[in-house]
Amino acid sequence: MGTGLPTAVQKLIQRHLASAADVETLLLLRRENRGWTASAVARELRIDGDQAGSILARLHQRGLLREARGSYHFDPRYPEQAEAVASLAQLYPRYRTAVVSLIYGPAGTFSRRQP
Repeated sequence: MGTGLPTAVQKLIQRHLASAADVETLLLLRRENRGWTASAVARELRIDGDQAGSILARLHQRGLLREARGSYHFDPRYPEQAEAVASLAQLYPRYRTAVVSLIYGPAGTFSRRQP
């Protein structure tokens, strides 16, 4: 059964996003074009500061964010990543259940856990 999500979005989720909070963080940084600290993300998304810091560091390590002096910006390493995130941003409000199912379901679990 298909998810209704384009293949590029499915791959982005499976390879780079380990939680719904990862999705929310990535989309926040894409939407709000400014530098974000872990504490600012935590306040905005109402999550723990340590969790926000871990998410930002992981998304930076995966090449989706740029970090400068403790501030993170949406700046994917590859154009294909930026395009997949743009598609995810457009589809997420309508396909939230499919996205969450893909994150927490068995498909892609191993690849997401790899550095």
